[in-house]
Amino acid sequence: MTFSGGFVITGTFISFLLLLTAVYGQNINDTAVRIGADAVLTCDGVTYDGVTQHWEKNPAIPIKYLVAIQTPLGQSSPGAPVYDAANIAAADLTNRFTATDDLMTATITAVKKTDDGNFRCASGPSEIRHQLITYQLTSATTNPADEGTGYIGYPFVATCSAPSDSKPTPSYNWTKQEDSSFMASGATLRFDSLTVNDTGTYVCTAYHQYASATASMQLTVSEKPTDTPTSSQGQSGGGGIGTGGIVGIVIGVIAALILVAALVYFLLIRPPKGHGKGKEDGVESGDADVTYHATGHPGAPENMSRPPPNQPEVMYAELDLEKQPAGSRRPYVAAPDDPPTEYASIRPNKPPRSSVPHTLAPDEKSEYASVSKPGTRY
Repeated sequence: MTFSGGFVITGTFISFLLLLTAVYGQNINDTAVRIGADAVLTCDGVTYDGVTQHWEKNPAIPIKYLVAIQTPLGQSSPGAPVYDAANIAAADLTNRFTATDDLMTATITAVKKTDDGNFRCASGPSEIRHQLITYQLTSATTNPADEGTGYIGYPFVATCSAPSDSKPTPSYNWTKQEDSSFMASGATLRFDSLTVNDTGTYVCTAYHQYASATASMQLTVSEKPTDTPTSSQGQSGGGGIGTGGIVGIVIGVIAALILVAALVYFLLIRPPKGHGKGKEDGVESGDADVTYHATGHPGAPENMSRPPPNQPEVMYAELDLEKQPAGSRRPYVAAPDDPPTEYASIRPNKPPRSSVPHTLAPDEKSEYASVSKPGTRY
């Protein structure tokens, strides 16, 4: 056929137009399948043209068939189905796509989210298409779950949600049992100021065009008790600490810190009672000015029988000094018939540090820095 201007339409061009019409110009049937289930696609209405028939995904030119049948030359019936493994793998359908021998039914097992697409069964100009839509919506939950407590005059908020793998994204609404006039849309149920009449069972519905799921929550509204937290999110009365509880915790922490500080002081910092002193001998370690008083010595003055106030007694097992002329530094040794000698004080060179009285052995001597008698100095 020739048009003015020399444009010629050939038979081949007409065939190409018919093919485009067949591929892109047909109506598509939506087929929704839950993820994890099997999808069964039919080739109803398609008549075998006696040459070839095939299934393909997302039709394109050139055709990338998943499976095909054709009639061999010289025969009147088609041969066995031929699967194209490369095209099946490219569609992520390996080991999951099968068809009957006449290709009138194709099955996809364990449907995945990625199986969405346009599946076409065609023979010559006759075809049928399925727009496969995978979906998922398994459940719905409320927060608070099952039961919620609210207080008169206070706000209250509850939310509804579906699993994150839901497909497509669901919508939400709320209804109230035994109250057909109540309806709220959206995932959040909000009350600005509760009343007793708001008590009841609220039902959340998560839904899309292919599936739905519900969850319910029992709301109880009452007067607010003292020291009950007022958080609007699912008020339950036991999920927080009131003012009294906080004050009690603070007081308890302060008391514990004081107790710990006292224990540290008495156990680690404060010196033991009587530190540096011998309880029996009254010696203060390191104090060179301490005077040791002899007690119980025969002939000692009455006022020397006891140490001065606040000074404990010092006991000596034996005192052997040699009597010498005035100014002599030689030791004084008392004769057997010497009368008792009275001493005002005795100052050792090295004050004893032991709290246990020391008894001199017969061959042991002690040196003293000074020994004084009442009214006499040697």
